[in-house]
Amino acid sequence: MIMNIGIAAGIVMGAMPGLSLTFTITVLLTLTYGMDSMSGMYLLLGAYCGGMYGGSITAILIDTPGTSNAAATVFDGYPLAQKGRAGDALKTSLVSSTFGGLFSTMVLLFLAPQVAKVVLKIGSPEYFALCVFGMLASIGTAGKNKLKGIISAAFGLLISCVGLDSIYGSQRLMFGNFKLMGGLQVSTCMLGAYAIAQVLVMGQQVYEGNGIEAKKVEFKKSTIRIFEILRYWKTLLRSSIIGTVIGAIPGTGGATSAMFCYNEAQRSSKNPEEFGKGCIEGVVAPECGNNAVTGATLIPMLTLGIPGDSLTAIMLGALTMQGITPGPQLFEKGSIWVYAIMGGMFIINVFMLLQGLWFSKIFANISRVPTIVMVPSIIVVCCMGGYAIGNTTFEITILIAFGILGYLMKRFDFPIPPLTIGLVLGNLFEINLRRSLILSNGNPLVFFTLPISCFILVISFLFLFLPDIKVAIAKKKVGR
Repeated sequence: MIMNIGIAAGIVMGAMPGLSLTFTITVLLTLTYGMDSMSGMYLLLGAYCGGMYGGSITAILIDTPGTSNAAATVFDGYPLAQKGRAGDALKTSLVSSTFGGLFSTMVLLFLAPQVAKVVLKIGSPEYFALCVFGMLASIGTAGKNKLKGIISAAFGLLISCVGLDSIYGSQRLMFGNFKLMGGLQVSTCMLGAYAIAQVLVMGQQVYEGNGIEAKKVEFKKSTIRIFEILRYWKTLLRSSIIGTVIGAIPGTGGATSAMFCYNEAQRSSKNPEEFGKGCIEGVVAPECGNNAVTGATLIPMLTLGIPGDSLTAIMLGALTMQGITPGPQLFEKGSIWVYAIMGGMFIINVFMLLQGLWFSKIFANISRVPTIVMVPSIIVVCCMGGYAIGNTTFEITILIAFGILGYLMKRFDFPIPPLTIGLVLGNLFEINLRRSLILSNGNPLVFFTLPISCFILVISFLFLFLPDIKVAIAKKKVGR
């Protein structure tokens, strides 16, 4: 039941233009505090998978992707709807999403335990290097605004230091406020930075008279059958592999995977001229690719305890809040959590297929909810969730403060994911840095003398500056 509630919530909120998948997970996180640990995780996993599919509903029906992950679905999904095949496009999106999700879960099942065995052999310097990799990967998502990404990540690390020092117990950045002694709650900060900030943006759009409102569309029942969609098995398989690989790389995500899979499908198609004009294969590729990310993103989170993106950062916060620490120890002790998450992902994808087949018309109508109704409702839910996190009104103050911070970051084009990744990784980053320096008597070269940590650090900086290197090489070739 909890899985299905999560899936339905993910699809509904994913289908609302302007609401991101991160926003959806953050808001639902507030409902898990009084729940059993496993039930709470299933709610979030269900919303994660459902939200990936939900974004395609508005992409197909009103030419507006519900989430950034569905941006490539617009290219052929909306032209199909204009041809009177909206139901076929939605069903194709659903089946492709399920295929990608199941494939990714299979990879998670077989690959994650092997990665965990390797992780058990690494020490503090290697863990620090992995934290650096996660930070630089999140900065890489800022695109051309790398400086703003670095500032955002550095600020995230700074605010992770608020409270008592983990080694000496000294007060840091508390400014005499004893309520900050335990540090800032990651869940509250992310709820403000994503949810409240997005609400402020939507409220501004309504105030200025240009709020995103869905226009009325005609929904027609699908005539395409599942086996007709499975005829594109080569595209499904190729997109699943691409999505899984991209999902396992920190700092990427569903939007990158979807665009990559769409381009690859068009390149390898026998009829590339049909793409962009209402081609079924043009819906299959991006939807399979973005859902193939779901299981793969959990690999670094479960095995290393390091989130690959802002979504898994929230998942990590939810697990930690329930007293469960992701990492190789989960696999070493044979924790039931490992099998519960993997098995749950299988069942969630099957339920998502059934919900989409039975309630597609209902989900299609969700896109008509006006922004002026959505905004106050979300604010109420967020404030209730903020209070539930710490059972104190001080958490609501932090929530609002980070909401204003997130809004200002959006206004001035500062990326928010590096901030949240820095906040989540801050404790792990600091502890392993200090442990490594203690073991090496303060010698910073310890990170470069050990082969694994040196390799990870080199790869991290290459990953960050690779786009700039490519541009420089291209300019040099043009100059010749």
